[in-house]
Amino acid sequence: MLIDAMRIVARETGFTIVDHTFGFTALRENDDRHLLFCLSTGEWSIYDGRNAQSVSNGFGLASFLAAARDHFDLPSETAEAVQREHAA
Repeated sequence: MLIDAMRIVARETGFTIVDHTFGFTALRENDDRHLLFCLSTGEWSIYDGRNAQSVSNGFGLASFLAAARDHFDLPSETAEAVQREHAA
């Protein structure tokens, strides 16, 4: 499932995940730079943790992985592995 792939990316980049009915919210406990919201519909948003301003948002795994590489230092190898696993 798409939401599971998003969870993998969040965990791999050091986020603590809080599941809820509509998807999950994630934060890094010792780093207030980003808050991450992912919905089971495939929509996602990244906010600046210091001022709650939107940093990036989108729909689907490809745009999420691109944003994760830019904002969360997601290694390209991990992004490629998640994308392959989700495609299978």
